Amino acid sequence: MSDKKRLIWIDSLKGWLMILVVLGHAIQSSLGDACFQNHLWNLIYSFHMPAFMAISGWFAFSNTSKNINVGSLCKRRFNQLMVPYLSWSLLRYVISADYSIGNLSRIIIAPDSYFWFLWVLFWIKVIFILNQKIAAKYHMDEIIPIGITCLLLLGIMVGLNLRVFGFQFLAYYYLFYFLGYAMRRFNKLQLTNKSSMICLGLLWAVLAWFWNMHELPVWMPKIPLCPTSLLQYAYRGVTAILAVLVIVGVARKALDSSNRFNKFIQEVGILSLGIYTCHLTLMDYTVKLLRFIVPSNKEEVLIILGFTICGFLSWVIVNLLKKNMITAQFFLGK
Repeated sequence: MSDKKRLIWIDSLKGWLMILVVLGHAIQSSLGDACFQNHLWNLIYSFHMPAFMAISGWFAFSNTSKNINVGSLCKRRFNQLMVPYLSWSLLRYVISADYSIGNLSRIIIAPDSYFWFLWVLFWIKVIFILNQKIAAKYHMDEIIPIGITCLLLLGIMVGLNLRVFGFQFLAYYYLFYFLGYAMRRFNKLQLTNKSSMICLGLLWAVLAWFWNMHELPVWMPKIPLCPTSLLQYAYRGVTAILAVLVIVGVARKALDSSNRFNKFIQEVGILSLGIYTCHLTLMDYTVKLLRFIVPSNKEEVLIILGFTICGFLSWVIVNLLKKNMITAQFFLGK
């Protein structure tokens, strides 16, 4: 977002979302597969990354998109996203002690293990830029090629179930990037009425309560000839869309503040890329160490300590990285 005028509410929202990302990974590292039955974890995962993607899409709409330089923009996005992705992935490869070619190749072939958000966001931005350029060249509304691409990606995702190069994530999260773009472009998609926020918020809360990463709610009937995977994506998608609409509506009113606490949250949002990659690198090691040195192995204690320690260490490390031009460039995309 360095090339755009900073918006307080967006940086603040990114800050809160990043706090939830760290908490979600603390829960997952502490509970293992049992996290899938944890309502707090399910609530966080029902919306946090779609919301991040929608925020990124918010800045994709521009009245000057007809004059974009594809090469220059793609190069800038590569430096902002792909360079940190490769740097952190190679660092993790080194400290993993698994120096096999297979493990190294997963950085490209299966990028959905750790730092997938950067990989996916880069390619989504590239696709968006190309669609905007095509629209400008053929004098059409850019929403036409953007929308057609969205439908094509979703169709391929459900129909072919491709699991290489992060395609599943790219196709699914393109929808939310598109949503953020549409919310910025069409004011009617931005919730401003309190009663609408409450109603949609309650509906989201109900859907999120029954949300599960791998299963449909028990009350949801199966539809003949309809693949279960399609129903799962539909349920997760609708839940996340409701969350994004409500959260953005609330954030624009509640987080546009310059008080001291909100400034701290805003700073977390500004550094969210580095905190995201750094805490993912540290979290599993942090929780494993805590299991040895903390007298109580209660899950709640591990979650709280893992969240606090890993979040704090990530904050410190990222602030150190940004002080050096080289580390800022390679690890923070600055």
